[in-house]
Amino acid sequence: MKKSVLLIALAFGVSNVFAQLSTRENDASVEKIGARPKAGDMAFVFGMPISSDSGKAKLFDGNALKSGNVLTYKWYKTDDMVIRFGFRLMNENLTVKGTGLDSSAQYNPNLVTPPFAGVKDVKRKEKKRMYEIVPGVEKHFLASNIFDAYAGADLYLGFGRDMTTSNFDYINGDHSYTTTKTPTTDLGLGLVTGFNVFIAHLPVSLGLEYGWNAKWTFGGIDKVKTDVKAGTLSYTEEYKQDNSTTSESTAKYSKLKRREFNAETNQDVRIVLHIYFGK
Repeated sequence: MKKSVLLIALAFGVSNVFAQLSTRENDASVEKIGARPKAGDMAFVFGMPISSDSGKAKLFDGNALKSGNVLTYKWYKTDDMVIRFGFRLMNENLTVKGTGLDSSAQYNPNLVTPPFAGVKDVKRKEKKRMYEIVPGVEKHFLASNIFDAYAGADLYLGFGRDMTTSNFDYINGDHSYTTTKTPTTDLGLGLVTGFNVFIAHLPVSLGLEYGWNAKWTFGGIDKVKTDVKAGTLSYTEEYKQDNSTTSESTAKYSKLKRREFNAETNQDVRIVLHIYFGK
């Protein structure tokens, strides 16, 4: 009898549970889609180049977290007006100093004649620097919380300089001093078009950016100064082209100027990832 009562109670309990589940209503919820930035917000910008052509009119590859990439950021001045900014600072220095043994068998390997006496002191310096600044602006056209389209412009300024100094002093009083300087200045203008797609309710968007670029390059000329003393003093100053064909690079000039201009579409095509943040 007790078992029958227990089974009947259990059956009523299970049926009651199923009844509750079958009549239950879910809580109303609204899922927020998109997190469109507003005035005052900022963004970390990461760009992955997808064009295989290096391109002479290319301003910069973007910021794919690789060494030498331009660091890029954005600031929303208003809801639809954005200030773009990128920069790169590179500086390399190498200094070598040494004192040679008192031996006439030691010669400067770069100078075969005249036969200098043994090396007394040697000093070598190598310096490389490159400063790149990329300010820009972009105008957004859509107020959608999912899709975003914009157009803008970038100004590119690049200043580079390589310098190498090789000084040899010899035990007989002769010396060989050589200094090579290669300054380069780049000026570029880029017209940008692009779009973003905001991902869920995350402060993240993924898009594509492309456009037209023009670039001027001034310099890229090796200025070589040589001071050689081998019995009599001899001093020379000459200019040679850098990054040119073999015949041009080996030619020497008393005066030389170099300027290059290139313009092309879609030199900087890249997939762009934005990570937004605000106050």
